[in-house]
Amino acid sequence: MAKNKDKAAKGAKSKKSGGLSFFAILVMGVLLFMVALPTFITLVVGLLPSVLAFFFDRHQGRYLARCVFGLNFSGVAPYVMELWHEGGQSVSIATQQLLDPMTMVIMYGAAGLGWLMYLAMPPIVANVLNLTAQRRTVELREQQRELVKIWGENLISEIEKGHR
Repeated sequence: MAKNKDKAAKGAKSKKSGGLSFFAILVMGVLLFMVALPTFITLVVGLLPSVLAFFFDRHQGRYLARCVFGLNFSGVAPYVMELWHEGGQSVSIATQQLLDPMTMVIMYGAAGLGWLMYLAMPPIVANVLNLTAQRRTVELREQQRELVKIWGENLISEIEKGHR
């Protein structure tokens, strides 16, 4: 009975997410739509790869969505800033930006770099950890040889007898 309560408690804890809820994002989107339509249009079109990554990434932590969003937003931000500085929230400037192929290449290319980073980093980290472990093994073998020199060969036979 206690085990079932523990499982239920763990299930309830795993349902909570440490981020913005869907409702909060929806409210911010509606407010942005009402107040700053050109910024809303630029963000919606520019952040499409991030939205797709968010829906496709079902792993705990959503690392794919985080990688894609971070780089995708860095590709969209200059155009949002340009929109704010140019004509003061003009829909025509926003559409001109979005119809420029170079703008879309930069926005979506940055998102593509996020996907590449997500795919490339785990093998790189695994190789670095493997090399670190191998180096540590060599260091420990050298220390072991020095201890055998100091304490003698009897130490090895005593240790092997103790492990059997």
